Formats: sequence, C-alpha cells, structure tokens
Amino acid sequence: MSVTVEELRAHIATIDSEIQLQRKLLEKLERDKSLAQRQLNVALDPVARLPLEISSQIFLHALPTSPSEEQDVPTVLLRICHAWTDIALDTPPLWTTFCIHFPCSDHFAEVLPIWFRRARNFPLSVSIFLCGPSSNWNHCVSDELWRHGGQLKHLEILDNDGLDPDDGLDLFGDTTSVSLPFLQTLTIRCQREQRVYLASRILQLLRGAPNIAEIIFDQVRTQNNLHSEILVLPTLRRLIHRKFTSINDYIFHYLALPALESFSLRTPWITGDGLVAFFERSAPPLWDWDLTRGWQPDGIQPFHLHKCLRLIPTLTRFTLREPDSNAVAELFAALAESPSLLANLHNLTIQIRNTSANRITNPWWRNLVRALSTRPVEQLYIVPVEVSPPMDVLTSLQELAAAGAKMHVGTEEQNFVIA
Repeated sequence: MSVTVEELRAHIATIDSEIQLQRKLLEKLERDKSLAQRQLNVALDPVARLPLEISSQIFLHALPTSPSEEQDVPTVLLRICHAWTDIALDTPPLWTTFCIHFPCSDHFAEVLPIWFRRARNFPLSVSIFLCGPSSNWNHCVSDELWRHGGQLKHLEILDNDGLDPDDGLDLFGDTTSVSLPFLQTLTIRCQREQRVYLASRILQLLRGAPNIAEIIFDQVRTQNNLHSEILVLPTLRRLIHRKFTSINDYIFHYLALPALESFSLRTPWITGDGLVAFFERSAPPLWDWDLTRGWQPDGIQPFHLHKCLRLIPTLTRFTLREPDSNAVAELFAALAESPSLLANLHNLTIQIRNTSANRITNPWWRNLVRALSTRPVEQLYIVPVEVSPPMDVLTSLQELAAAGAKMHVGTEEQNFVIA
C-alpha cells in the first residue's frame, strides 16, 4: 500500500512532536536529577548543613590576612558545588577585599561591578599592583573603581617596577573629581625609587577623602605640577613618609595635619625650614615622632630640630635615626638646659650613625643624665655605643632601671646598663 506525501509529512510532524515531548521530559529528568544530587550533596556536606552564620565564618577564615595577597578564594568557592556557591554569594564580606593587577584588559572594568554588587554595602579594601611603565595603568578600570569610591575604606597601590622616571603617574585620567567619603587608610608603596607620581593627583585623591586617618608613602616621589593652596586633613592621625632619593618631595609642603598623632619621616631630603613650617601650620597633638635626619647641606640642622620640638610639646615618644654624635650632643645639651623642651618625654630612641668619626664624650653623657632627671622617661635606647659610659653615668642609668625604666645603652648585642 502506497503512502501519500501528505501522510508522510503528517507522520514526520508526529515524530517531531514526540521528540520535542521527550526532550522536555529529558530536561525535566535532568533537572530532577540535579536537584536530587544537590540535596544529596547538602545531606553529605557538613558545611552545607551548618547554619549560614557559621558556614560563612568558615569561608571568611579562608581569606588571606593581607589585602595585597591574591584574592581568588571567593571565585574558587563558586566552583566547588551549588551549595557552596549559595553560601559564598550570601556572604558579602567575602567580596570586600580584592586585588587589581595592572596591566589588565578593559574587560576587567566589566568584572568590577559584579564584585561590588556581591559585596553589597560593605566597606571595601582594594590593592592595586602596578608593574612596568605608567602606560600600564588602565583608566577604564580605575574609573570604575573611583565610581564605587563611596565604599572604599582601605586603598593600597603597590608599585613593583617603576621604570619611567620622567613620566609622572596620573591616577585619574579624565576624571575631574573623586569621592571617597569612607576612606580611612591610603598606602602608596614603590619597590623601586624611580617612579614619579603627579603631586596634584595625590592631593586630588586626599581632597576627596574627608575621613582619612592614615597615610603611608613609601619611596614615593612627587612631581611638582602644583598650583594649589594648603590642603588641611583634619582627621589624619598617622603619617608614614619613607623616601630614599635625593629629590625634594613637593607634596609634603602642601599639607596641614592638625590631628596628627604619629609621624614617621624617613627621607634624606627635607629642608629644615620646610619642616618647621609644617609644624607651625599644623600645630598637631603629636605624641610619636620617628625621624631619620636629612644629610643634604640645606637639610635639617640642630636649630631646626629644636624649634620643631618646641612646637610639639605633646611629644612623648621620640626616635632619631642616623644622626652623628655631634647632633646628639647638641640635642642633649638643649634638653639639659631647657626642662620645658620635650617635658613629657617617656620614650627616647637614638640610633647613631655607625662611623669611626662618632666620638661620645663625657659631657655628652652627663648632659644625658641631666636631661633624664627632669623628664618622666620610661624607656631609653641608644645604639651603637662601643665604649661604656663613665661610672657615675652608669650608676644613674642603673638607678632608673631599678625604678622600672627600660634602659639599653650599648650595641645591639651588649647593654652596658645591665652588663
């Protein structure tokens, strides 16, 4: 019996309809199987059986302790199973710390908003690694970061390979303003001293951070493209400024820090007049000052140092690194003659330049004892001292040690006070 064309077409249509039906049934069976498998995984997975508050805390303990370390833990958790994916996506703190490595493609600018959404409204800690020339800085990516600046709490820029000394790094490109209302700490650290940053751009960043509390500039050089008024940072309490090049640091002269409490200044080039002017316009309640002296001809002279100390009567901890013995002698002579200078001093550390030209004389030691006798010093650390002080000086220091003060005068290995 012959089959007509119309009958064949109808039969094919019936088969197609059955195939579609079976496909839908197969898809349903696949979904049912996947759901059953997920339920089995949850039943067997001790983490998935825990309350979300506990499983979230377990995941958070897997995060690196430093923002500058690789932050791939959250994305790894997404690839384990559906249950762990749900926990990770329901744990916003997992997504609040991350790193951006430059150079990177523009595509990363599309990834950032996803990461931010997963962090929800939690504060962010961001580390930027910059390798190679300034041209590796991707403004498409950084613009996306600045657009979410309202969530930034900690920002770190780690410069691993600055090789373009004449090209100032521009952090913002065409961005005219940035708002970082919750930023508390800013760190810019260069492993090589050649990198130059545009001082105006750093000030622009700080101007947008009204609640900044801590700044660390480590081997950062700034290019003086400034025509700016003094920037007052009323909330900054801690400033660490380390630089080992002989290039003047311009940004330092544009800051006033009236709330500064702890100040570490380690640079071979800062004029004494500039330092005095900084303390005069800031009038900070400083209690901790760690100073590595400048050794350029127009650097910090003893009279500059003494004038600075008179401008910060709140100082209780003072560390002086790499002065020669003459500078230390002048400091102790000033302290011995003026009880009001560093009147609240509790902790004094002096690390003398270790050269054969440094000679510590008996008057030096006796001025030290006179200075200590009028101040509540609880800790004294002076190194390196190769020859023991006079016996009467040692006796005075030992009496202070017996009264509870921590005294170390000598080398790193030997303490003459307790020898």
